[in-house]
Amino acid sequence: MMNLIQKFLSKDRSNKSQLRKNFSAYFYSLPEHQWILETCNKAHFDKLFAHLPSGVLEVMMTKYPVIFVPSQELRQHPAPGAVLSNTIVVFPEFQKLLKSEKKSAVAYLAHELAFVLYELEGLKGEPFMAEIEADKFVCDLGLTFELEELLLMLDETIEKRLRLTYLTINHFKDF
Repeated sequence: MMNLIQKFLSKDRSNKSQLRKNFSAYFYSLPEHQWILETCNKAHFDKLFAHLPSGVLEVMMTKYPVIFVPSQELRQHPAPGAVLSNTIVVFPEFQKLLKSEKKSAVAYLAHELAFVLYELEGLKGEPFMAEIEADKFVCDLGLTFELEELLLMLDETIEKRLRLTYLTINHFKDF
């Protein structure tokens, strides 16, 4: 198992607040993200950015420009030459979550981002283990309770139960 947080932690402590400001300005200026400003609770994205290590933000501005796109936008206007490996498709049920005040929205964003980053880093493996790795990333960001809330909202599946079991065993053992 690779620890994504460790990979992107920066020992350089200088100018992290400026990097965060630059990233935020960059992210919201992308045409693909205008829907966020118009229809979402922007605070969820801001909270995600506050939790992410500065190394992840830097990589998202340079090496892997990850974008969030509503599913209906992707269907209506498929961008020619778009790099879908860097794209997080937000389906209607999650768009609804991103409009809400629920704290689980941040866990959703972090999980999807981690899933894409693992793939972009070439860490292809069994899909379920990738889900577990993404969950671990969310927990490493300090969003364990938000992840639990998110998982409890999902439809009942064996995968959901296994993810909740993993979360309970590995992240709630000290509570």
